[in-house]
Amino acid sequence: MLAQARKLLGTGEQPPGSNHNLITSWYGFDGAWCDMAVSYAAAHSDNLSAVMGKFAYTVAHAQAFKNAGRWHYGLGGIRPGDVVFFDWGGSGSIANIDHVGLVEAVRSNGTIVTLEGNTSDLFLRRVRSSCIVGYGRPAYGDASPMPSTDGMLRQGSTGNAVKKLQTSLNTVMKSGLATDGQFGPATTAALKAFQTRSKLEPDGVYGPLSAAMMKAALAGKATPVKPIPRPPNPGTLVVDGMFGPATCAALQRSLNSHGASLTVDGSMGPLTNRALQKYLGVAQDGIVGPATVKALQKRVGATQDGIWGTDTTRKLQTKLNAKTF
Repeated sequence: MLAQARKLLGTGEQPPGSNHNLITSWYGFDGAWCDMAVSYAAAHSDNLSAVMGKFAYTVAHAQAFKNAGRWHYGLGGIRPGDVVFFDWGGSGSIANIDHVGLVEAVRSNGTIVTLEGNTSDLFLRRVRSSCIVGYGRPAYGDASPMPSTDGMLRQGSTGNAVKKLQTSLNTVMKSGLATDGQFGPATTAALKAFQTRSKLEPDGVYGPLSAAMMKAALAGKATPVKPIPRPPNPGTLVVDGMFGPATCAALQRSLNSHGASLTVDGSMGPLTNRALQKYLGVAQDGIVGPATVKALQKRVGATQDGIWGTDTTRKLQTKLNAKTF
């Protein structure tokens, strides 16, 4: 599975922002392709049934793992080969999952190395530690057991995670709990009180929604804190013809200087596409098609063939470096 995924590294879209590449052609339609990439790697390594089948919709894929008893919230017990799911909004809820990747390695500092499709219009290796909802463990046939819990804390749970929860409840709710790592009736009552105050279902189970509200409460906020994107820092681009996060972030900064109001995140999404189209004076449909590409090529001095290739990106990178785009 991992070997097949590594073969996809560097795979992009033609043109950037179009969702069109060999993975979407294999799947059958041009759309958000992060989960299609997982399915592609699985199908080409005889692991499609192991990952619960062929998926493009990340929410349905995570739910399939959960229905099969192969789901775990958070990072506890994660290992290479697991399928990890993200919610950039930080809610920690399966219903809000919007991205997925394949775990390549687990580091001692608490981060994971992932192989991901549809990240800045490319298939790339990433290092992640935040916005993780949980992971599914494929049935590879190696008899590796799931962790003993589903990653949620409830009455009967023990350990350092319970101690941390008790400390947080004492800070936020003045609960006066003994921080003994034993999730008993007193901790349950304190958690239910916190959930009621936070307008959550007071079920006494500390899951992703409660954790998001606790993080906000500890920061003095009434609603979950939205993660702040960490784009590549401004600087001179390498003129290599590769439309990666650094080039995308530079393009977003340039478009903002012309009146756009983009979040600089290094990801070529529909809002960035529309801002580019507005700047180029073409129809703002959010899809980078031949008309948009030709207008871009005219602006950067590339051959106007409607195909966004490496020459177009090099010309764009040169213009961005010179601040003339």
